[in-house]
Amino acid sequence: MEVCTKAEAIEYNYGGLDDDLSLQARHCSNAYMLVYIRDSVLPTVLQDIIEQDIPSELVDRLSEEKRMEQVRRSERSEANAYMNVHVVLEEYFEGHQVTDLFDYEKVHLRVFRVKRTATMTELMGMLVEAFKTPAEQLRLWPLSQRHSQLTRPMVFDIQDDGNKSVITVADSQNPWTVFLEMLSPDSGVAHLPVFDKETDVLLFFKYYDPNQKKLHYVGHGYYNLTMKIGDLVPDLLDRVGWSRDTQVILYEEQASGYVVRINNFNETIEKSMREITDGDIVIFEKREKADNLELPTVEDYFRDLLYRVEVTFIDKTNPNDSGFTLELSQRMSYDQWVKVVGQRMNVDPYEIQFFKCQTYKDVPGNALRSSYDGTLKDILIYNKPKSTKKIFYQILSMNINELETKKQFKCVWVSANLKEEKEIVLYPSKCGTVKTLLDEAAKQVEFSDGGSRRLRLAEIIGHKLNMGPSEDTLLECLQTSAEQTLTNQKMYRIEEVPKDEVNLAADEQLVPVTHFYKDIYNSFGIPFFIKVKNGEPYASLRRRIKAKLSVPDKEWEKYKLAILTMNRIDYITEDEGCVNVNEFRSQTTNNPRQTAPYFGLEHVNKLQKRSRFSYLEKAIKIYN
Repeated sequence: MEVCTKAEAIEYNYGGLDDDLSLQARHCSNAYMLVYIRDSVLPTVLQDIIEQDIPSELVDRLSEEKRMEQVRRSERSEANAYMNVHVVLEEYFEGHQVTDLFDYEKVHLRVFRVKRTATMTELMGMLVEAFKTPAEQLRLWPLSQRHSQLTRPMVFDIQDDGNKSVITVADSQNPWTVFLEMLSPDSGVAHLPVFDKETDVLLFFKYYDPNQKKLHYVGHGYYNLTMKIGDLVPDLLDRVGWSRDTQVILYEEQASGYVVRINNFNETIEKSMREITDGDIVIFEKREKADNLELPTVEDYFRDLLYRVEVTFIDKTNPNDSGFTLELSQRMSYDQWVKVVGQRMNVDPYEIQFFKCQTYKDVPGNALRSSYDGTLKDILIYNKPKSTKKIFYQILSMNINELETKKQFKCVWVSANLKEEKEIVLYPSKCGTVKTLLDEAAKQVEFSDGGSRRLRLAEIIGHKLNMGPSEDTLLECLQTSAEQTLTNQKMYRIEEVPKDEVNLAADEQLVPVTHFYKDIYNSFGIPFFIKVKNGEPYASLRRRIKAKLSVPDKEWEKYKLAILTMNRIDYITEDEGCVNVNEFRSQTTNNPRQTAPYFGLEHVNKLQKRSRFSYLEKAIKIYN
């Protein structure tokens, strides 16, 4: 702690005026409280704390924290003596849509921490207690990875190997993953059926639905190796509730994304299935199918999996949107994947406009036309390599086909009192004119009470206001925001025409007025038009500008009216004379950059932003 000035203690810690902030300012981020104690009460305030002064809740909390810390220390010291056993249940197989039985990254494995030297019988005792299920209704199947990269269960006999240590059976794997088979409560039997590891085999079954393009897990069973493949069919039909005369096709899942059809139903399981082992998967489907199916067979389905990719769809209009992710085939056409997205969003797919990423950037690029004839793969090539595949979208108020016959036009709408302005997006016909644009704007804007209800288009470059193109000008001749360059930042503004400006006499003219301070380039605020009449005293003009802007008398005294010509500022006094309309009318010159003179209103910018920021400050962005 050190002595400091009042300014350092208050402004530098609790904020002050903007002008007090500078790069040289020394800022503090720490806070202290200095407590003064009177000498006469020092013994009372600083007396020793006895156990009765401590609340019982705090004592219990501190004791619990000490106990937990001792447990953590004990676990750290004995970490090498323990291992993790990950338990997989059959319910994790449901909903799995690719090769194998489950995905390690997507399922929530049950984790048990056991001593390495514990016996398998002791592990089974832990599982019996954890799942509240008798031992005769549980069977443990260690999981191993085959040379085909598939994970399959192996048989384990608890009676023969129950005294072996867990780490020995796990072959030193840590963590060790096992499949725990549990008897279904509605099976009607008291224990799992006997499994003979010499003559029996464990098989898992999946059903493929070509209408939904999905795999459905339908259970498992023990079967004798000498049993005919055809004898499996009645059991499979019963599992899915089909009649016994339903014709099916069987497949064996042999490798990642690879299935082989089983043709001979008269052969035994051992002969018909290649390298038959416990945990093999049989997939079946109906022989008779509807026409025009996209993926009619499970072979088509697995072939399509090779083209599957996760795509994240992000709302273009919400910068804070994290989006949603769908798994789609890269071979899908525009119409196919758009329907999937529309179904996910519960929105008409043809009322959504999509945008591909800019090349190697995660920002929206060009819009996709509804007639796009490429595949999803052609769209995703614009994403960054090895990054999340993204497509941006915005929900429309019209059909995308109708939108594509229109021209998106961004402009600014300014209120009649010149106090508020907002950006609006209009969709006039591509082959329309400025009048078409104004008619479209009239449907969105709110007219003033008693106004003319007529609109006009103006151009703004910087804060300089110019009259816009005539109503018969084609929209294709107007420069959109996407077509602008750094040297030509033009903005279009739509405003309601005041009643007194609807019809101008021959000796009247609309002249732009710009707000500025000291320098002609230091302009700000909302520029506007003022009607001037030839011979009108400048004193009268000043009064009309004051009334138009509703500026208080005291504040108006600080305003100065000037005529701005190129880089020159000519200030006007009230007794300086009258308006000469011809001075403010465009004249043909050899200098294309020369523009007609216009009015400038010099005053302090009350809405001026902070002139400088501390290097310690960080911007805060708030998205509604």
